[in-house]
Amino acid sequence: MRTGIPGLFLILLMAACGNGPDKPAGTLLADNKPKPCNSPRRITTITKDDIYDLSGYAHTAGVSPYNLFDEADLSDPKERFGTEHPKTSPHPRKGINLYFKDGGSRLVVDLRAMHKISEIYLYDKSMQTDSVWIYTGTMTNWKLKAAVTTKGNSGFWGWRSFNISDTSRYIMFRFHGPDAEITEAAVYGCPLEELEPLPPAEYTGPRLEPKMMKEFLGVNCYQGTDIRWMKPFYYSRMYTSISRIDVDTVDNWPNIKYFITPNGWWNNGSGDYVMYSDSITRDLGNKIWYAYLGVPKWMENKGLWNEDRPVTKIGMNPEDPMSYARHANMMWTMAACYGTTKVDTALIQSVDPHKFSGRNTMTIYENGNETDAAWGGNKYCNPVSYFAQSTADYDGNEGRMGKTFGIKNADVNSNLMLAGFTSFDVDRLRVLQFLCKTMRKDKQFLWNGGIQYHYYSSNGKGDHPTDIFTSATAGITPEEDSLRQKMAKARNDTYRLQPNVECILGEYGFDKNRKSKVSAPMVPGYTSSESQGLMLLRAINLIAFSGFDRYIIYWIKDDVDENFEEGLFVTSGLLRQKGNFEFLPYPAWFYINSLVHHLGNYVPEKIIQERGDVWIYKYRNKLSPDSAAYFIYCPTRNGKKASNYELQTGGVSASVLSFKDKLAEGILTPLAVQGGKVKLDVGEAPKVIFVKEK
Repeated sequence: MRTGIPGLFLILLMAACGNGPDKPAGTLLADNKPKPCNSPRRITTITKDDIYDLSGYAHTAGVSPYNLFDEADLSDPKERFGTEHPKTSPHPRKGINLYFKDGGSRLVVDLRAMHKISEIYLYDKSMQTDSVWIYTGTMTNWKLKAAVTTKGNSGFWGWRSFNISDTSRYIMFRFHGPDAEITEAAVYGCPLEELEPLPPAEYTGPRLEPKMMKEFLGVNCYQGTDIRWMKPFYYSRMYTSISRIDVDTVDNWPNIKYFITPNGWWNNGSGDYVMYSDSITRDLGNKIWYAYLGVPKWMENKGLWNEDRPVTKIGMNPEDPMSYARHANMMWTMAACYGTTKVDTALIQSVDPHKFSGRNTMTIYENGNETDAAWGGNKYCNPVSYFAQSTADYDGNEGRMGKTFGIKNADVNSNLMLAGFTSFDVDRLRVLQFLCKTMRKDKQFLWNGGIQYHYYSSNGKGDHPTDIFTSATAGITPEEDSLRQKMAKARNDTYRLQPNVECILGEYGFDKNRKSKVSAPMVPGYTSSESQGLMLLRAINLIAFSGFDRYIIYWIKDDVDENFEEGLFVTSGLLRQKGNFEFLPYPAWFYINSLVHHLGNYVPEKIIQERGDVWIYKYRNKLSPDSAAYFIYCPTRNGKKASNYELQTGGVSASVLSFKDKLAEGILTPLAVQGGKVKLDVGEAPKVIFVKEK
């Protein structure tokens, strides 16, 4: 049995904020004011919103940490009532190597007020011996109060008591492994102050203003795509390997130099750099951010890879912000070069003598990609480690590292973008938010550049993302996947946590190759590439009406033939690149360009009809409010058609946009308006009806 916990684990642990109330019967409080408590009693005010799992399994493993407290009505260890024994386990059954690897699974309970705690009972239902520890204290100073080895025999199942005798708001339970099967906990004590109120079950406050279509869409990319094909995409999310910036494999930290232009080159003729980011922002007037991926070159040379933690020295604690000094200095350097504020270039450690600062080309910096990915195996990054890296990258861990660490210390106008989650994991976001509130003195939420989720529609089965992707054989339509509804729920849950931060779908797309796990569903009468374009049009519309603030399409270009390359995500492009300078647009590019060209100034207004054979959505022109647009189609993929369909618009004039390969603006055709109605043929390829209402 292990009875200790590594010191830095004690420093970086926390709780609070969440989903539904889920209160057990016998709740103490109705108004957060505690009743008089003259002797210890069972604390029954613990809700689902008060439990935080620091491993980040709650969403992906489909198991609620609240299972540790959800059966209070079945039995009470002191009252001895109830004939049933607690059964529900808080432990994940999949991904055990991920979720128990960092000192064990750690669950933190926020009692929402200081309590005088006397005892804690645990219901031991273990079949094997294993270790459990109980702590009280604060998020930065845990105190070990009890350590126990489970009995490991059904003949000894039952309640076990532990004297705590401490005053604390927080309790942490740490389980060495899943064999430490504790199916219920009971905490006894008295509240010493009024309880902090729970967040509302539903968010009812103000929402961010919807974006016009021309500012809603973006695309994932590398540098080098001919700039003319980037015009429809307001945001470019550019994958940028850290090993192309932190290239120094000779000098010792901190005396290292960075390559500050990983996506550019020096032009002797102009005496300036030529950079792709300049082309995006200055030539097109669009925006760009770098998604900084992987590890420095020196770590690559030692065999480490993308999912390893980019700590300053191998072996440093990934849950300690100070372990990320080198990474935070790199982020400061990039913000100093590309942000809005000029700094002393003597502070910039560059391999190139042509230094620059305050270039004003980007103010968003994404510090990673899918750090929650289960496919990373034992390199999986728990929320505590990602928070530690982010507080360093944000402002040098509140300035503790020095003035040249973190983006905020270089440019106050720069912000972090949350490294995209692999699913709509609002539970993980909830833990990250609480870490910000409890581990930083200023309680600053670190990712004001955007809260980013990734998602793909496939026919995979299961609850765990790994199971879904492993079992998938093809993509499904956004409608079959209930994409809008899934995203609307994620958006509403995100509003509960951070109502003022944009919510971004950072990856979603379809491969053209038929054997991909995310292949575009075929629409009868259309080719694979045309079907990809139709699925993306339908997805863009549904995502816009989900409440998400931006959608970054995956992805801009293929380097392979979609008919022969079966790899995952390698035929998702809107373009095909052949050679260095030849780009061939797929139908999807023409469809999307047409949509942005005609619907660019419009914002979502109302879902008219989302049932039956024909689905209809209404947009409003933000700059010309008397103009509306109706997105209309059959939501199937079996050749469904609705001939001579009658649509009530109430307009005085109308026209219909049809999407066509090779036509950058589609086909716009006048429609007759009779009695405020128009008639048209509707199929599985969307059309947009533009209406002048006055």
